[in-house]
Amino acid sequence: MTVTLYQGDCLDVMREMPTGSVDAVVTDPPYITVVNSNVYGKTNPWADMVNAAVWFGAWMAECRRILRPTGALWACMSWKSLPIYMKAALDMRWKMESALVWDKEWIGPGGHVGLRPSYEMVGLFPGEAFAIADRGLPDIQRFKWSSFKPNGHPAEKPEALMRWLIEISGNAGDTILDPFMGSGTTGAACIASGRHFVGIEHDATWYAIAERRIADAQMQPSLDGML
Repeated sequence: MTVTLYQGDCLDVMREMPTGSVDAVVTDPPYITVVNSNVYGKTNPWADMVNAAVWFGAWMAECRRILRPTGALWACMSWKSLPIYMKAALDMRWKMESALVWDKEWIGPGGHVGLRPSYEMVGLFPGEAFAIADRGLPDIQRFKWSSFKPNGHPAEKPEALMRWLIEISGNAGDTILDPFMGSGTTGAACIASGRHFVGIEHDATWYAIAERRIADAQMQPSLDGML
């Protein structure tokens, strides 16, 4: 399986990628919790959310362009970033078809008033010819997680979650893009499931960690055998 990694701004890199060149985008972008901006102050945070939606719409539009019609974008999100995704999706007329609820089977830290969080979400933005083959899959899935992040990234997701998204979206030999590569979780999941991987990361420190992690994964035999 081929691996192509870029250190740089995802918009700059994606704009150079050919139209219809990847089978899926599986990514965990910055959540940008601007809904907290001056919520209790004098400034309405809606302007910040709209500005954030412009940037989200920009990278999502590039993902849509380089996806094959049978492909889809899976984007991690929280309840705080969901309105930003919805605003971006409405502006670009790209329907969010599903919202996967990822049950962490772990209660995370919270404030002193509200409920403590035990889930995050992953939005599905499908291409015009995309469909999940298994029509029996529910929109709540459990992947146990905790405060310990094996590769040190504060927003790291479990490899099992990313691999599940990859595998329900296509077939071995597909090309998967992650424009917000972080510590390389999606890349490691691609290697384990027999997919080609294209990763982009702006931060030099995380790029180096992802590069080493993916190289280590390539040295291991695929759990599915030689593909």
